[in-house]
Amino acid sequence: MIGAIGAALLVREKILALGERTKFRGYDLTSIDYSIREFTCSGCTNYCDIQEFTVEGNRTYWGDKCSDRYRKRAKVPRKSVLPDLFGLYQELLERDWLPLVEERLAERIDTSPPAGGRAPRIGYPRSMYYYDRFPFWNAYLGALGMEVVTSPPTNKKISHDGVEAAVAEPCYPIQVAHGHVVNLLDEKLDRILVPNVIDSETDSSDVNSYVCPWGQTLPFVLRRIPLLDGREDLIAAPIVHFREGERFVERELWDFAKSFGVGRPRHRKAIRAGYAAQELFRRELEREGARALERLDETGETGIVLVGRPYNVMDPEVNLSVGRKLRDFYGANVIPIFFLPLEGIGIRDINRNMFWNFGRKILQAARLAAQRDNIHLIYITNFKCGPDSYVKHYTTKAAERPFLTLQFDGHGNDAGVMTRCEAYLDSKGVLRWWTRGEGGSVREPSTYRECPTEEREASLRRSGTSA
Repeated sequence: MIGAIGAALLVREKILALGERTKFRGYDLTSIDYSIREFTCSGCTNYCDIQEFTVEGNRTYWGDKCSDRYRKRAKVPRKSVLPDLFGLYQELLERDWLPLVEERLAERIDTSPPAGGRAPRIGYPRSMYYYDRFPFWNAYLGALGMEVVTSPPTNKKISHDGVEAAVAEPCYPIQVAHGHVVNLLDEKLDRILVPNVIDSETDSSDVNSYVCPWGQTLPFVLRRIPLLDGREDLIAAPIVHFREGERFVERELWDFAKSFGVGRPRHRKAIRAGYAAQELFRRELEREGARALERLDETGETGIVLVGRPYNVMDPEVNLSVGRKLRDFYGANVIPIFFLPLEGIGIRDINRNMFWNFGRKILQAARLAAQRDNIHLIYITNFKCGPDSYVKHYTTKAAERPFLTLQFDGHGNDAGVMTRCEAYLDSKGVLRWWTRGEGGSVREPSTYRECPTEEREASLRRSGTSA
């Protein structure tokens, strides 16, 4: 009841601000043509009991767990002033960078199969650090003359297969990674590459920059799934310390490449190609991010930065496409953390020993947002994430202003998530754009005037319920 009253107050505020007329039907249900139909949805294994309400020709559906099958969320008339950075990120992630790498390195990259045979087929799961490092691995493997086979984008089947395959109770992103490996088992592959990544580059050389423990141990956990019994060696898991630099990484990956008959000079060139591709990828992200921040300043618009780990922020199945929905349904100007210029932003006063790589980036992004009045944060995390459980504590200090935390755990219904997003966006003045006057000033909402109502004719049809 309180929510209904609040919704009515918001509607009145908007109608009065825009000078429009309300379509309120009144309280007399006998004058309204409506019907109710109940049925069971067989679109998936949930078999939800659905109620279809038809009110004067307009249909709405209630009771489904998926939200997307029957309900179409109403879009606001406002549009984001920023391009679709999620689509751009995916395009840059999957781009073939080798032609630009050849220009950058001023040398030709040989992509012919090694040892004069057929090109080895190497599977790469589209999960976890794929969303951060794939330009490196795609260029590296391509320069070795190997065919890269990625699993498809995360979907419900992959997620379900991952939950079924996991022999432990890891976090949801790790379960999803299991599903991607299971998917690749159906391909005719020579190996599935799941690098044992330990750490990453950092702009603070006196502090460690580890990835999370589950991320470090993922390849060894994957080898224990029953579907790989007797085929454990299909998983190639070279240890990689990106923090130690190019020459160190070349030595760590040499045994993997050597097993396919690759020579040392070609391997060194492939490593250079991988690093060059990753650098081009990151430079393009920062260039687009700088344009986005500049656009916000030019227009006086508010931006929403999604912070978190790449597999949480950039995998739409894991986060229920929350970033795109904020943009498409609410006109929010959403910027993923990976577009921000974070290098050099100090966080020592917040935590002197932030040894988690992505934890450091999250705190840097929070500090950047705190320095700009037109930027607010949404922290995307997942249930059972140990590092995030205390990184969030330090983020509160770095952000200086309240922010929203969304924790995902594999559930498929976005209703609760989007309700929280709506409340947060409203608290930041993003949704009620009609309260802004010229120059961005906020009009005082009226609390006493009545809204004009459109003239309506009473329906002569009887209402009813059908099954």
